[in-house]
Amino acid sequence: MSRANTSSVDMEAGYKLAAFGKQQKAASQSEFQTTNTDSDEQVVNARKAATLALVKAKAKKKAKMAKASRKKNKK
Repeated sequence: MSRANTSSVDMEAGYKLAAFGKQQKAASQSEFQTTNTDSDEQVVNARKAATLALVKAKAKKKAKMAKASRKKNKK
């Protein structure tokens, strides 16, 4: 089987990274599969909670960086 990329640049690390990302995405999506449930309301709520947690973490990080920037500019 030949590789999709035929350039002279070795992209093996990129392929490994893409495969790892695909694996993580598949794992997170499999948690929310609705094969034997009557309603998908719980799944939607679980997705919202997971997304909200990521948004909160990102906001906290941005606030911390903004505070450090203000402190640096104050000096």
